[in-house]
Amino acid sequence: MSTDAGPEVAFEARGVSRSFGATRALDTVDFDLRSGEIHALVGENGAGKTTLAKITAGALRPDSGTLRLFGEPYDPRRRSDGSAAGVAHVRQQLSLVRGLTVAQNIELGRPRALGGTGWRPWPRAFNARAARAEVERLAAELDLAVPADELVDDLPLAVRQQAEILISLAWGARLLILDEPSSALGPLETDALVALCLRLRDEGTPIIYISHRLPELARLADRLTVLRQGKVVTAGRDVHDADLRRIAELMIGDITLLDVERPALAPGEVRLDADGLRVAAEHGPGLRDVSLRVRAGEIVGVVGVAGNGQDELAGVLTGQLRPDAGTVCVDETDVTGSPAAAVGAGVALLPEDRTAGLAADFSLAENLIARRVADPQFARLGVRLTKAVQRHARALAERFDVRPPEPALRAGSLSGGNQQKLMAAREMERDPAVLVAAGPTKGLDPHAGRAIRDRCFEAAGRGGAVVIISADLDEVAELAQRVVVLSGGRVTDRFGVEEMTSARLGAVMAGLAWDPAGEGLE
Repeated sequence: MSTDAGPEVAFEARGVSRSFGATRALDTVDFDLRSGEIHALVGENGAGKTTLAKITAGALRPDSGTLRLFGEPYDPRRRSDGSAAGVAHVRQQLSLVRGLTVAQNIELGRPRALGGTGWRPWPRAFNARAARAEVERLAAELDLAVPADELVDDLPLAVRQQAEILISLAWGARLLILDEPSSALGPLETDALVALCLRLRDEGTPIIYISHRLPELARLADRLTVLRQGKVVTAGRDVHDADLRRIAELMIGDITLLDVERPALAPGEVRLDADGLRVAAEHGPGLRDVSLRVRAGEIVGVVGVAGNGQDELAGVLTGQLRPDAGTVCVDETDVTGSPAAAVGAGVALLPEDRTAGLAADFSLAENLIARRVADPQFARLGVRLTKAVQRHARALAERFDVRPPEPALRAGSLSGGNQQKLMAAREMERDPAVLVAAGPTKGLDPHAGRAIRDRCFEAAGRGGAVVIISADLDEVAELAQRVVVLSGGRVTDRFGVEEMTSARLGAVMAGLAWDPAGEGLE
C-alpha cells in the first residue's frame, strides 16, 4: 500500500483506541510509518507512546481501530505474532539474558515460522560456531563492536543495546521500534546510536523512535508525531521544518497556575542540604552533580520526564540509596546512604507506589505504628499494649481522614486514596523535618487529592522542608513555591513557580536550552 506518489507505508494505524479501566490510554489515534524513514513519537509521561508501541509489536491488542503492515491487514494477538511479522520492539529495559553471551542470546528464542500458527523457538541444539559467525557478520555489516562470546553482564549498556538491535535484525526484523533508546546513554554512546539508526534507515529499515529529547530527534528523525493524553496533537510533522519550541510546548499542553488557597509560608533556615549527588545507574541516567537545598516552610517541586533521575533522587534524599559521590544533610546531620539516620533525623517518604509503602495484609493499626513498635507508649517488657495501639490508630486515622478509621481493618482493603492517606498519617504524624512526596496525589479522586495536598501544606507550615517529585505538572504548580527540572540526571533549570510556563517547561524537559532573558530557546 502506497501513498499518492509517496513512499510505501510500512505501518499504519487508523482509529486505534485502548483503555485500561477508566483510563483512556489511546483515543482514536491515526499513525503511519513509511519505509526507509525514522518517525519520532513524542509526548510527556503517560501520553500513550509505549501503549501504541506495544500494540504495534503485538504485546497489546487495541480495543478498536485497524492496523496494516506493509500493505496487508495486521492483527497480532501476542508479541510472538509481531515477531513473526518482522516487528521488533527494543524496550527501554533491555531483554537480553544477562548470564549468557551475545551468541547464546541470538539463538535463545529465535523465532521460527510454523504455517499460520505463529513462531516458536527452534527445538535444536545450540550451534556455538554458527551463532558466533552470525554475530560477527552482522556486527561487521552494521559497523558495531559487539563481541559474540562475552557475557551480556560484562558489556557496557550501550553495547548491550546495540546487541539487542543486532539480534532483532538477525531474527528477521523488518520494522524496529526503539523505546527511549538513549535515556541511559552519554553523549558519545548517543552519537553511536544515532549513526546506527541512520545507517539502518538508509538501508530501508523503517524505525519508530520514541524519545523526549528533541535536539536528538532533530538530528535523526524524518517526521514527528506528538501524543498528549492519548490523542494525536501533531501528526507526521516534517522534523526539519518543525519549530522545536512549539513541539516542546505541545508535548505538555497548557500549564495553569491554579487558584489555590496557599497557606502563608515563610521559608526559614535550610533543613535539607543535598550537595553534588552522583549516582551511576544501570538503567537511566542516574544523578549527575545534583544539588538541592530546601528551607523550613518551603515546598520545592522536582519535575522531568520519567526516567531522568527522579527515582534515584528520592532514594538518595531518604537514605535508601547511597550515592557514588555527594552528601545529604538534614539539620546539619549527615544522613547519606543511611535509612536509619534519615528516619532518626525526621525524614519522611510518601512513595509513588503505595504497595511499596504499606503492608497490605496487615491492619491499619499495625501499619500506623510500624515506625514505633518499640515505643513505651505501645509496648512494655516486649508485650504490645493493644488498647493503646488501637486508640492511637483510630485518632490518627480520623486526623488524616482515613475512611473508614477502623484500626483492625486490613490496609489492602482500603481504596487507593485512603491507602495514600494512611501512609501520610504514619509518615507525618510527628511533623517531619523533611517530607519527600513522590506523586502524592497520583490517581486520587478530588477529595482524597485535596486531603493529601493539605497535609503537604501542613508539613511545610509546621516548619518542614517538603520535596514534591511528580510527573503531574498541575500538581507541582498547585503545591510548589520553587521548581527544579531534571533532564538526563542533571538539574537543567530552577525557577519560582510564578515563572512556570508551558514553553519553558516543555523546552527544558525535552533537553532544549531556555534563554532566561525571555527570548525563548537558545
